[in-house]
Amino acid sequence: MSSLQRVRPTKIELIRLKKRLQISVKVERILRERLIILINEFMILLRESVSRRQKVAQLITTLSARATVLSGIYGENIYDLFEKTVPKATCIIGVENIMGVKTKTVMIMKSGEARPVKTPFDDFAEESARFIEEVIELAKAENALKTMGREIRVTKRRVNALDYILIPRLRSTIRMLQMKFDEREREEKARLKRVKASLERRKGE
Repeated sequence: MSSLQRVRPTKIELIRLKKRLQISVKVERILRERLIILINEFMILLRESVSRRQKVAQLITTLSARATVLSGIYGENIYDLFEKTVPKATCIIGVENIMGVKTKTVMIMKSGEARPVKTPFDDFAEESARFIEEVIELAKAENALKTMGREIRVTKRRVNALDYILIPRLRSTIRMLQMKFDEREREEKARLKRVKASLERRKGE
């Protein structure tokens, strides 16, 4: 027998259980609505993640081709040129709130100014910077996707616990108590009838 069924068969207990059931049903509805919103947000993040992956893959192809050409021109000096040409950047890690779910976010702060005269290396440097930005955006999307998926699983477990365990048990216990009270009421009515009949017989004697 569950702990919910081990209750005192009193009217106060019945009222308490009915209030608890009412609250549980409201909470279940709120959690179910939240679950739907989270799943919709998850699908948006999933599409963004797929799009970011495609962009990163395209940039890798472009950069690889450009790096091959530049390596042929500059040889081993390409790494020194890359370090001198690409502006420095700083990553700032923060927290973003998506539907009450906290996920990590990254901002890139660039330093240095663009040179008035372009070099053959500038296009590669710009594409490299864009590649880094896209990789960071992809990491943000993937992290948000992972966090959102975890929140969906937790919310779904809570909804299922309410749907299949708590609410059915509360309803069962309420039904059981109501049946006991109905039975008591019938017994009381039958007793009163017997008392009334007994009194009437005594009057007739």
